[in-house]
Amino acid sequence: PPVGTIVEIPNILYDFNKASLQSVSFPVLDSLASLLTANPNTVIEIRSHTDDIGSDAYNLDLSNRRAKSVVDYLITRGVNAAQLESKGYGETLPLEPNKIKGKDNPAGRAKNRRTEFKVLKN
Repeated sequence: PPVGTIVEIPNILYDFNKASLQSVSFPVLDSLASLLTANPNTVIEIRSHTDDIGSDAYNLDLSNRRAKSVVDYLITRGVNAAQLESKGYGETLPLEPNKIKGKDNPAGRAKNRRTEFKVLKN
């Protein structure tokens, strides 16, 4: 994808309240690792997001740890660390409202808990 493109990585799941990846995440990350090792000049930022449950500071820390866990996994799959950056955005960039008219929006919160990558260099 062109520089600046943001791509959501589907099926990246973490244990509740933790940064550890669930094994269902491995196949898609293995595919991403293959893509990156085949394109050694590509640099991406792994971006992790949370919903709005918990404090801003906690969610920022959690999202940073989750993004780093993806980077760490990709490195174990042979990706050069120089191709990877990680950043957590906490609850600052929701895709959907966490609440609608003051009521909880579970589907929106689920969409907001995501990991994506942004192409920084090709």
